[in-house]
Amino acid sequence: MKPFTKEKQKTILIATFDQRTRQLLTDQLSDHMNRLCFVTRGSHVLMEILEQEVDILLLDVDMQGIIGIEILPIIRKLRPRLPVILITQDFTAQIRKVAAEQGLTFQTNKPGSTIEMKTIVSATEKIIEKREMHQLAG
Repeated sequence: MKPFTKEKQKTILIATFDQRTRQLLTDQLSDHMNRLCFVTRGSHVLMEILEQEVDILLLDVDMQGIIGIEILPIIRKLRPRLPVILITQDFTAQIRKVAAEQGLTFQTNKPGSTIEMKTIVSATEKIIEKREMHQLAG
């Protein structure tokens, strides 16, 4: 995997209650020398995006308190341009509907295999690179 641009360290907020998902994402994304932040509660996601400059949010539907899908409308009001990757084991019709309404950047299955993990890491890299190019052009 190619490393992200090192001009500015990127902050990746990983919001999941699932320890296995957290560990898999940490193992893959920490190689890129980005700043990884972790939360397990929906309310803590909101506090983190208010208190620091988060470059991308990996949001698991499985959270303590307010679940990931329920806080999406609030996240969009607070940070409308924040890229969000939604991670879930179950793409129900309701989850797909809310995801479409809230303009999610990417949706994927919870990493249970190497292919799913590579999909998440690849999407994260592409989103960060696209944001960097947009910032340089703007």
